[in-house]
Amino acid sequence: MDNCRRWMLVAVFLVGSFALRADDREATDSYRLGREAYEKEDYRTASKRFEDAELYADSAVVKSNALRARIAALQMCGLPYQEFEAIERMLTEYPEYADFVSLIDREYALAKMYDDGVREPAFWSLRWIPWLVGDDKSIEIYRKALERAPFSERAPQARLRLAYLLDQKGEVKESLAELRRIIQEFPDSPECELAYLALGNGLFELSRRGDGDARYAREAYDVFREFQNKYPDAPENDFVRTILAQSRDIQAERLLTIADFYESSGRREAAERYLARILKEFPDTGAAADSERRLVELDKSFVPDDFQVGAEPRLQRYPAYKLPEESGKLLIVPGRGNRKYLLPVYDLGLGKKDDPPAVATGKGEAK
Repeated sequence: MDNCRRWMLVAVFLVGSFALRADDREATDSYRLGREAYEKEDYRTASKRFEDAELYADSAVVKSNALRARIAALQMCGLPYQEFEAIERMLTEYPEYADFVSLIDREYALAKMYDDGVREPAFWSLRWIPWLVGDDKSIEIYRKALERAPFSERAPQARLRLAYLLDQKGEVKESLAELRRIIQEFPDSPECELAYLALGNGLFELSRRGDGDARYAREAYDVFREFQNKYPDAPENDFVRTILAQSRDIQAERLLTIADFYESSGRREAAERYLARILKEFPDTGAAADSERRLVELDKSFVPDDFQVGAEPRLQRYPAYKLPEESGKLLIVPGRGNRKYLLPVYDLGLGKKDDPPAVATGKGEAK
């Protein structure tokens, strides 16, 4: 009985070895057909043959070679998302045979392609219809590339673009988290300056509604103050100054609303505390004058200050430029005179002794 079992086990191993050789031969044939289709520039067929070769093969070397060839074919036939999925399979299932650096760079490039508007056809047979395309996969590819290589040279720009796309999609908190990572992980990159501005502005917008504990307002204030200290010569500092002033207005109005609630509830002492806090922390806001007036009404012993703190301007300053002076008198503009003139006609000063002639170009060079 034992001998019978032993011979049956040997037979199973022999059958398995024959099947293995058959699968490898079939994989080799599919790979050869894929190479022939690739050389004929039939990249779609080539990708299918390479996919069959990977499926039929048993050894990891043959499978990885077939998958690598399929990635190249998908790149040539313009199927970016299928190429991305194939790259992910290469990195996940055959990491010892993968060129990690080049594949991750390709993932960043694919994310940039989607971000620039490239889309994969929804149906290959109907790829000639320009609007029949798949969804935008830029967020998914950006996330996966950043997950695999978070400190790549392309990571700061990719993370900044990811934050923008998430914000446009309505995922504001996820967008702000990406901006915080840029500031923390790439403090010396050019994208860090933009991340400061985007993060501060996003927090400021969140503080304008539903910021009961003023957490967003305080963080926005800290972010903008850090920006001013780190980039003192940045042209955006005037914008930052106005946002900081408006943020203080919002915080003061929030405290004033709380004081109104306590006053209407009959808790005058609590209302006085919040009104006094406005005068102490936000004396340059519009709510400070109202708080001072109401404190006088609530507490007869309260003596207001004799001076008011100068308020910071709430409007951004813009440089004014003088209009350039006319070098010559314009007589006729194009379109006038029954459309006989295609160019402007200037006064050349002919016959005038006092006026120097102006050239027809309008630059006014004296002869």
